[in-house]
This record gives sequence, structure tokens and C-alpha cells, in this order.
Amino acid sequence: MHRVSPVALVAALFSTPLAAQTVRYDVTLKASSEQQFHIAAEFPAAGKETLFVSLPAWSPGSYEIQNYARYVHGFGAKNASGQPLRWDRGDKDTWRVVTGRADRVTVEFDFLADTIDLSIARVTQNFAQFLGTNLFLFEEGQIARPAEVRFHVPAEWQVTTALNGPVNGVYRAADYHELADAMTFLGRYSLDSLQTDGKWIRIAVWPANDYTPAVATNIRNGVAKMTAVQNRIMGGPPYDTYTVFFNVIHEPVNFGGGLEHSSSQYDIMPAGAFADASGTLGDFMYPLLSHEFFHLWNVKRIRPAEMWPYDYREEQYTPLLWWSEGVTDYYADLTNLRSGLWTADQFLQNATSNIQQVESTPEPWSAEDGSAATWIHEVYINSSQLYYPKGSLLGFLLDISIRDATDNAHNLDEVMRTLFTRYYRQNKGFRTAELLNELRAVGMPDVDTFYRRYIDGRDTLPYETVFAKAGIVVNKQVVTVPFVGVSTQPTPSGAMQVQAVTPGSSADAAGVQPGDVITSVGDIVVTTNQDWATTFRSQYRGKSGQPLRITVQRGGRLQTLNTTVRERTNASYSLGRAPNPTPKQAKIWQGLSTGL
Repeated sequence: MHRVSPVALVAALFSTPLAAQTVRYDVTLKASSEQQFHIAAEFPAAGKETLFVSLPAWSPGSYEIQNYARYVHGFGAKNASGQPLRWDRGDKDTWRVVTGRADRVTVEFDFLADTIDLSIARVTQNFAQFLGTNLFLFEEGQIARPAEVRFHVPAEWQVTTALNGPVNGVYRAADYHELADAMTFLGRYSLDSLQTDGKWIRIAVWPANDYTPAVATNIRNGVAKMTAVQNRIMGGPPYDTYTVFFNVIHEPVNFGGGLEHSSSQYDIMPAGAFADASGTLGDFMYPLLSHEFFHLWNVKRIRPAEMWPYDYREEQYTPLLWWSEGVTDYYADLTNLRSGLWTADQFLQNATSNIQQVESTPEPWSAEDGSAATWIHEVYINSSQLYYPKGSLLGFLLDISIRDATDNAHNLDEVMRTLFTRYYRQNKGFRTAELLNELRAVGMPDVDTFYRRYIDGRDTLPYETVFAKAGIVVNKQVVTVPFVGVSTQPTPSGAMQVQAVTPGSSADAAGVQPGDVITSVGDIVVTTNQDWATTFRSQYRGKSGQPLRITVQRGGRLQTLNTTVRERTNASYSLGRAPNPTPKQAKIWQGLSTGL
């Protein structure tokens, strides 16, 4: 009998089948002026008459259906001999290929990449970027297959990707989840690096000219400090190498933000919000970077059970995005406070802003409902965006409540670490009941009532009573302000088009309709380059009942609609430190603000 060691036996059994199961991708950049990629994907197909291959409909972390298949054209399939194979569409993002019993089948297509977005590919002069969900097809039911990727770009171009490698020009992913999650930059851009806790962090910024020495100093300083704090909270970095991919946009864009990945983040910021001429970073830069870094744990690893595993074909509804996104926001802010990147006043001012956003909505909504509604882009109240500030406030209130009930012996950090070890490390997601159990275990009092009233329910959050436990004073002032009652969105021509009208508002009484282009309110001209709503509130405060004319374009004709000024009552909040906190209040604040 020939004896083989267990390790050698495993290698003998699996090395050949694994290689045979590998999907091989070639990514070729077409001429930059075409703004397209060409993709070839070679799939194992032995024994199958039909091969079903699909592109994802969405990207994890960006909870909206994108239907990446809409950017595909020139689709074709062939066998190993290069002979064309018959194919057709199975559904909106799936292609059926008749294999002819070929061992391996190659499908090819072109992918249009002309959009500035956090989860969509883009090609421009001397630069290209994409996310794996954009370009990499998968075979239905074969998510566990390993992958190899080769890039074909101009010789002088750089390649920076979250994929492993290269080894002899080949990058690898262990399975489709890793492949789909891989952010990639191709072209000419700035590439920097630093180490935190013994692990490398790369910083790729395009255009390179925006990464000035002063900007580099500020970003490196911020990244080093925030990652060190988060590693202490969670017990160390969960990656070997991490990459910050950053696009600075000099074209007109009306958004900035980031998208998290398992070993990287991709951020987009308008040039004016990125940094000024002196290299001072915009106010949103540290909160953005910190938020995406903390996603390394919360949602990329600590994940709601409803999204474990990811289903790339359709929406995955969960009531827990207030925790995955909103509580991540709380930890981003807490990170900036504990690292010294923010002062205590800045931290409290940010919490004040969160309160204002939540309390200024025209009708109550729950954090859980907002989590489910993220897929539909609500027009009237976009609660899928509001679960960021509300979730952050819920995290803040939970943390203080736990610390108060346990004399600062326990805290929300423990809950996050427990979710990481008890669920992610056990290869599973968590549900709401399990989260409530973990809160209960660290001493959160009356968890079920808090959940029923403030997370699943729509009661006003208990700011005054809970913040006082940490020596934080809540000042609330009730003010009456005029409001028009329209939700608008800029058109490509720069006009302001009405998306929704608030019932009972001046606009509602005037007969303003969704689709109208609003040009003036009273004597205030409505344009995209000014805060006309603030001007209106200032100019018409205290004039309730007075005549008001609203001018709109409807069906190509200018119309003047008559109504009256209407007002509504809003509450204005501010937070501050108590001048003479009790020893317990001081202890809670000290523990929260330092992590000690």
C-alpha cells in the first residue's frame, strides 16, 4: 500500500478539480474616447447543455437596483475552438448559452462606462475604474468558484485592485463574493501608502494633481489616527492590505459619498468639498473616511441575517440598516472624537445636526421602515437617507443608557465586538431579536420598550432624559417658519423640477403638481445655484396668510398660481456639555469620549 500524508492527499484530490472549476476573466480597456471595457469570461461547462450566466442587479452597500446588464452590448459566446455558440436572453440580466457539450465556454461583451457613480464603471482620459459587480459575470448557482483576472491596458498605466496578486500578471479571488467586491483603478493616478498596526493601507487618488503634499499630510494623518482607534475598538484590523480609492470630481455633480468593501472603500467628492487650495480637507472628508473604515466590521462582516449570503439578483430586505449604516455613522463620529480629529464641540454639533434632520421631517417614520424603504428612493420623505442620522442617534442613546445602567462598566463597543465574534466569526448574520439579546446582556435597561417605541416605533427619541446621563444638556427652542411645501430636483438644464408636493402646504393650495418646473416663489427666483428656500423662510417669516404667487412652467407654458403664505412649527435643538457634571455624568462622558 502506498501511503500519502493527509496534506498531500488533500492537494492531490483538489488541485486539479479546483483549476478546472476556475473562471478566467480578461478585462481590456478599449480606446478611452469610447468609454468602454471589453470583457471575456471563460467558464467551465463540461456536461452541461446550457450555461446560464448573469450580471448582478445591484452592489452590496449600495442598496438600489442598478441592472448592470443595461450597459452591456456586443454579447457573444464561443467554444474553445473559437466556434460561435447560440445564445439568448433568459431574463433582464441573464444569458443562456447552448454549449454544444464544450468543456469550457467563453462569453464576451462590451460594457459602456460613462457614469459618475459609487457603484458604476467609468472610463475617462488616462483613467478607468470599476467594481466587480459591473463587469464580472457569474454562472447561476456557482458563486463558490475561484476566479483569475488579467488586465490589458496601456503599458504606462498602473493597476490597483482589491484582488489578490499579481502573480505573473494574474490576479485572483477565492470566490465570486470576493470578485464582486473588488474595486479597481486603472490608469494614471496618485498612489501612496502608510502602515497602521502593522498592516498596509494604500491611498489611490485620481486625478493625481489633487493629491498635493498638504492634502497627503492631512489624509495620512486622519487615516492613521482613525484606523488606530477603530482597531482598538474591534480588536485589530480584519485585512492584510486595505485601499482607499478616491475620485475627485471637477465636473458638476450634486453628491459626494463612499461605498464600503471588505478590504477597501471607494469615495467620490466634488473638488470644492475635497480640499481647498491650502490642502485643508472639506468638513465631510474625515466623517466619510471614518464611516467607510468602520464598515470593515459593521455590515461587511457583521451583517444582518437577511443579507447572508448576498443575493445579487434582487433586493434583500432587512429591518437592520439603521444599525448597519446609522450606528456605523455613530462610530465614525466617535472615532473622530476619540482620535482627536474632532473636538467635543464638533462631535456635539454633529449630533445636533442629526437631531435637526430627524425632527424636521414632516411626518414620523421608524428606523426599521427606513431600512426597508432604501430600495425605492422615496420622494416625499427619503427615510432611507434619514436612517443615517436616526441610526447614529440611536447608537448614541443606547451607548449612554448602557453606561449609565452599569456605572460605565459596559458599553456599546462590547455589543459590536460580540456581534463580530458570535456571528461573523461563526459564518452567519444576526437578526433583530439577537441584537436585542446582546444589548440586554450588557445591561441595556428595558430593551423591549426602547425597541418598540424608538426603533420599530415612531416616538420622538428621548434626547433630554438620556443625554443628561452623560452630562449633555439639550436646549430646545420652538420656532414657526414659512414653508412652500415642494420637493425639487435639478434638471439637466439647471431648472428645478417639482418631485412631490406636501399636503396642506402653500404649494398644495396653489395647485402645484409634480413635474412642474418652479421658477419663482413670491419675488424670489428659484435656481439651482442658490439656497432659495432659506431666503424664502427669512423673507416671509411672520407673514402667514398673506398673498403669495408661485410661478411654474407646465407643458412648456408659464403659469402663475395664487396662494397664501403658510407656516409650520419646527423645533430647533442644540447640545452642550453641562458646566458642572456629577461624578457619574463625568465618568460616562469620559468613557464614551475616550474609550477608556
